[in-house]
Amino acid sequence: MSYLIGVDGGGTGCRVAIADSTGNVLARAEGGPANIATNFETARTNILRTTSLAFINAGVPMPETAETTAVLGLAGSNLGDYSERLLASLPFTKARIVSDAETTLVGAIGKTDGIIGAIGTGSVYGRRENGVFTQLGGWGFMLGDDGSGARLGRDMLHRAILAYDGLIPHSPFTQDLIEEFNGSPLNLIEQAQSFTPKEFGHFAPRIVAAAKAGDENAEAILARHTKIVQQSLDAVGFTPAKAFCMLGGLGKIFLARLPENYQQAASTPLGNALDGAVSLAHSLKIQPTS
Repeated sequence: MSYLIGVDGGGTGCRVAIADSTGNVLARAEGGPANIATNFETARTNILRTTSLAFINAGVPMPETAETTAVLGLAGSNLGDYSERLLASLPFTKARIVSDAETTLVGAIGKTDGIIGAIGTGSVYGRRENGVFTQLGGWGFMLGDDGSGARLGRDMLHRAILAYDGLIPHSPFTQDLIEEFNGSPLNLIEQAQSFTPKEFGHFAPRIVAAAKAGDENAEAILARHTKIVQQSLDAVGFTPAKAFCMLGGLGKIFLARLPENYQQAASTPLGNALDGAVSLAHSLKIQPTS
């Protein structure tokens, strides 16, 4: 038998789809985080474990001898030598690792030219122009991922400390945050030192809700990151004349805050990153072997 494997791996989790040789999806599975730059060994383990589970969900154990063609769209794949290291350890017959932005773009807009913004735990932007993919962002939590849930959470906690110190006015939300850590920034800082991007991202829905309720500090955080999101879309080549999608858990949140021309240009995605990964795996399978 011949199978196609699509993988979508990010800071929040790993998703795998198993398809037959024509691209018909047989089963899917979900697993733990799979950002290969954040924690390589954990990501590798989760990718293989979730792939095995997807095969089981399809009604067959993960085959050891079957022909398998895999495309893995992974956060962190543009950093360091993580992609090369992972490729060398994968059991698939043919495999390619790409940015999760590329699989997201292919899933969202198909084979046409256009751009996407994908904003969840992390953030990344992508453009296809004359068949060539270009990525903007995706530099990770430490120095990138503006607009992401992780950065929103980190910046909101920082703003709560600024308010505690009297550098900016407190708001109900910053007061609540300080109280959650027993009224002490020392407790907040000590706990936050061990936070993962996903854990910082847990604050994002509350920030959005607080901003909608009129909280000034939550609104300030969202307004600053909305400006960066718009600048990123412009830098990656936004134009109303080409396909445009905003994706991820925060994609629609920011889209609603962007100027009207962005909102009018946005379309509903054709599919998701897993669909894009399977589509790329099918293209990889039919490519002649050099």
